[in-house]
Amino acid sequence: MSRKLYHSITKLYTMQGGIRTKDNLSDAGILENGYLLIEDDKIIETGIGMPTSSYDESFDLSGHIVTPGLIDCHTHLVYAGNRSNEYAMKLSGKGYLDILNAGGGILSTVKATRSATKEELYKKAAKTLKYMQTRGVTTVEAKSGYGLNLENEIKQLEVVNDLKANEGMNLVSTFMPAHALEVGRNREDYLNEICNDMLPVVANRKLATFMDVFLEKDVYSAEEAKMLLLKAKEYGLEAKIHIDEIERIGGAQTALEVHATSVEHCMVTTKEDAAELAKQGTVIVLLPSTSFNLQKPYADIQMLLDAGSIIAVATDYNPGSCPCDDLLFTMRLASREGKLLPNEVLAMCTINAAKALKLESTLGSLEANKQADFVVYEADSFDEIIAGLDNPTITDVYWKGMKVC
Repeated sequence: MSRKLYHSITKLYTMQGGIRTKDNLSDAGILENGYLLIEDDKIIETGIGMPTSSYDESFDLSGHIVTPGLIDCHTHLVYAGNRSNEYAMKLSGKGYLDILNAGGGILSTVKATRSATKEELYKKAAKTLKYMQTRGVTTVEAKSGYGLNLENEIKQLEVVNDLKANEGMNLVSTFMPAHALEVGRNREDYLNEICNDMLPVVANRKLATFMDVFLEKDVYSAEEAKMLLLKAKEYGLEAKIHIDEIERIGGAQTALEVHATSVEHCMVTTKEDAAELAKQGTVIVLLPSTSFNLQKPYADIQMLLDAGSIIAVATDYNPGSCPCDDLLFTMRLASREGKLLPNEVLAMCTINAAKALKLESTLGSLEANKQADFVVYEADSFDEIIAGLDNPTITDVYWKGMKVC
């Protein structure tokens, strides 16, 4: 066992104290002149000054701040192809569902992903993860949903598992076969295929932690989402749901009925629905870079906070509606559009994002017995990182106590 001490930290943003909502969102648990004591892959203690405990190596971080590793809790990481051709269509006024119904959107990515080998998918996703690390990200959720049949949904999930084993990153797999419906495919047949063919394989091989459904007009209904997610729970998968991105068609009620861990997008969620979700402890995952890219309205963050919501922020990285793999850009955008202080948006991408993945007991804050995932910045405060629009001065990124970037 090796103990490493990181000391003289200008500001150590511990995020200790649990999940943040409106009343304590700006409390980042800051320790000035702080230290972080690590043993192998775990945090032993944090404090001010120097510890009384012994250590084997020490590192002076004067002039630096430290935060927990950032958590991107909503991505569509594994895919093939490129949808830049849709950009001009969007500028001309074509909507998301217009492009989807014309055979573009998700369906064009499905075609490319089916044609790609596992090795090709792995190489593309690994390159993205390397970039994410340079932006301070140490945990990524990755959804399937570009296969839409057993063989290719499994292929995507296998790539995520391979990345998890090799790329120095915490990866969380989400099974999302109900992401679209192929043109000409019988809806009832496909729902049966998900329940009877796909779910048993995913569960038996432990290929995913969550199941997600795109609950939206012209995609999947509230009734279909509820049926699928309750069936997934029978197989041990937890529930997530895309809701209220374009229209409000019962997503919040469905989330309450299936006890969803999180709901994603929520651009048209009402205060009443948000309050009910807050009572159940359901995390609202906001994706402001999607609104930015689609030039659509943003979720009303301050209204959601007033309703008591637990809010996380993520990129929604995907090839179409949000080709953004930069969580720091997304945080800067969320701060500006949502009138969030830097410490508030930090909470949404650390401890609150950990809760969106049911990992808040091991990740998301810097405190004893948690995994040693942390980011070192050459700065006087995290305000500099969010207030600036330049390349942030991240000097080191640690995952499980190991320097990975």
